[in-house]
Amino acid sequence: MLEAVATIPSSETQIELAYLGGAAAWIGADETAFGDRGAPFILNLLANWSEPSADAGNVAWILGIFNKLRPAMKPGVYINFMSGDEQDRVPEAYHERWDRIVAVKSHYDPNNFFRLNQNVPPRKLVAKNS
Repeated sequence: MLEAVATIPSSETQIELAYLGGAAAWIGADETAFGDRGAPFILNLLANWSEPSADAGNVAWILGIFNKLRPAMKPGVYINFMSGDEQDRVPEAYHERWDRIVAVKSHYDPNNFFRLNQNVPPRKLVAKNS
């Protein structure tokens, strides 16, 4: 991370480390959708820039640091920290709660009306795409 800080391409970019103590540890992981509390910290990489001409450099930087750090990370992702192009990682956010959240989505939103952001598709769409 220290190496990456020295090469941040934008003054608007942030590397956030959030401690997961306190209230997050009071409730069992199987009791909520936000389950995995096995790591003491969450890492959030926030690449921000203003000029469209800087897209390639900033995207390459953020993907580079993520790919370098990923092997040292515990598996998992916090759904609200994901970018729009990470749909394939949505099940990783829920781990063993994935089937449960798909069942809830299938019951309350079978036609996938709420499909923006990181989508949990209802069962009929999961089966159709499998």
